[in-house]
Amino acid sequence: MVFTLIGVFSGILASMGLGGGSILIPLLSFVGVAQKSAQVINVFSFVVMVLFVLYLNIKNKLVEVFPAFMFGFVGMIFTCFSALLVQNLDSGVMKVCFGVFLLIVAVCETFAFLAKYKADKK
Repeated sequence: MVFTLIGVFSGILASMGLGGGSILIPLLSFVGVAQKSAQVINVFSFVVMVLFVLYLNIKNKLVEVFPAFMFGFVGMIFTCFSALLVQNLDSGVMKVCFGVFLLIVAVCETFAFLAKYKADKK
């Protein structure tokens, strides 16, 4: 039941553009799932969501297929490379790296928000 609620919550946030992984991975880690397993679950759920959304957007003619295919292909190559690179990393190291990544994203988003707020105020 907990995993279903986590999936629903991260799916809703992902559909709003937040990025489900930024919620899914910490929540899975919080309930005791190992970091590597949480990241694998995140990738699997991401692929399923992307395929569904891609189908809907292609159907509504909102996607240029060739650039989307090229981004996907290059992303797939680098994902395979990254998977080979991190398979021997300790879960603790991966947690720290993910935490640093989330902090960097938070700082960047905060500065972007403040810049937009300042521009809108003028």
